[in-house]
Amino acid sequence: MEPIKIFDLTRQARALKDEIDQALWSTLETGQFILGPHLEAFEAAFSDYLGCRYAIGVGSGTGALSLAYQAMELTPGKKILTTPVTYVATAMAAAIHGGVPEFVDIRPEEGRIDLEKLHDHLTQAKRHGTLQDYVAIAPVHLYGHPEDMARLTAVSDEFGVPIVEDACQAHGGWFPLKDRPKVMAGTAGAMGCFSFYPTKNLGAYGDGGMVVTNDLELAQRVRMLRNYGQKEARHQHFLIAANNRLDEIQAAWLKIKLPHLDTYNRRRREIAAYYSSEFAELPLTLPPKDREGEYSVSHLYVVQTDRRDALQEYLSSHGIGTAIHYPIPIHLQPAFEYLGHSKGTFPNAETFAQRVLSLPMYPELTDAEVEYVASTVKNFF
Repeated sequence: MEPIKIFDLTRQARALKDEIDQALWSTLETGQFILGPHLEAFEAAFSDYLGCRYAIGVGSGTGALSLAYQAMELTPGKKILTTPVTYVATAMAAAIHGGVPEFVDIRPEEGRIDLEKLHDHLTQAKRHGTLQDYVAIAPVHLYGHPEDMARLTAVSDEFGVPIVEDACQAHGGWFPLKDRPKVMAGTAGAMGCFSFYPTKNLGAYGDGGMVVTNDLELAQRVRMLRNYGQKEARHQHFLIAANNRLDEIQAAWLKIKLPHLDTYNRRRREIAAYYSSEFAELPLTLPPKDREGEYSVSHLYVVQTDRRDALQEYLSSHGIGTAIHYPIPIHLQPAFEYLGHSKGTFPNAETFAQRVLSLPMYPELTDAEVEYVASTVKNFF
């Protein structure tokens, strides 16, 4: 069998080749490559898919988070409350504006933020009169598994701290919320942020991102912030801002792929279910199961084991690619040394980082490849 990559982006591209070629040439023929009709069409399609009012295409997932925080009036010294177990962009997008990423440890069995600790953290802030320092809570739908948004929105409502969802790994996922049985990931808070990095469930062929919201004022601010502070008319700049736009070619390709997203996600869930059934008796901590009414999208399939490094080496020797998401918690990254955290500050996050391993997961994996990955893992143990 040929080596099995952790991701293989070429298979999906080949399957959509004719549509991709047509979208490319239709864009080239218009001569309009920035803020044009393809972007408008994709924004409309994505907002319709999610069931929200506004979708604003931006340059990357990091850009989406950055602009969302700015739109929430993040200023130097203000805080974003989040998890240390995620891609560094969740925190970096706050820090680049002088904001302070503040972390809460995780639930070790699943990697998502510990909501009891989050509640305690905000209780202490209220007691000390510092709640006004918090601009937003930024939960992460880690690996495509929705956060417990019912509990999280209750915490948000209790303390008056809004939510900016990091849905960069959760395109097409959903959960129940209050009286609604199906709320799409990214639409439960004040704003939601998506990445279209090529390996995402809905991936571009370059960088790309999206901010979504139901709030007209926030949408207008993000639109200005992505385009030098301009409104509709050019050369009138109302905010200090840079350039952070989703280009026409990427938007055209993403609009082609969007109708396939649910099919891609179903295949990912099939693969994840097969892995989990095969690994049920192994000494592994498996990805969390869906809560009632929840729909995860298996962006990554991540197991935990104390023998992580040995398992990774064994799989590599048998032609199977793996990855670690993420080997160093954000609070221990050199860039964030200035926050003053040390080893042991968030012990669950640190242990988690030493145990996680991502197995091959993309919808174009064949049944034979999935079976080979599963049997090789079982052979190791």
